[in-house]
Amino acid sequence: MYIKKTAEQVLLDLITTLTQNLEEIGSQQRQTPFALGEVYAYTECLEIIQMWKKAKFYGLDYDLEKRYKIG
Repeated sequence: MYIKKTAEQVLLDLITTLTQNLEEIGSQQRQTPFALGEVYAYTECLEIIQMWKKAKFYGLDYDLEKRYKIG
């Protein structure tokens, strides 16, 4: 059974999931095209979430491309 959440709760869950996934992808794994694609996709999702007015309040106050070494 699904727990009903507010939009804010869902965004927080999404931020947590995306950042955890990015942290799990090590530099060795980035050598594969699939893993590199994951990094680009996850960071793009986080960049979209950074447009949210409350994003900085919930920890998205950094340059994603610098932190995850893409670009």
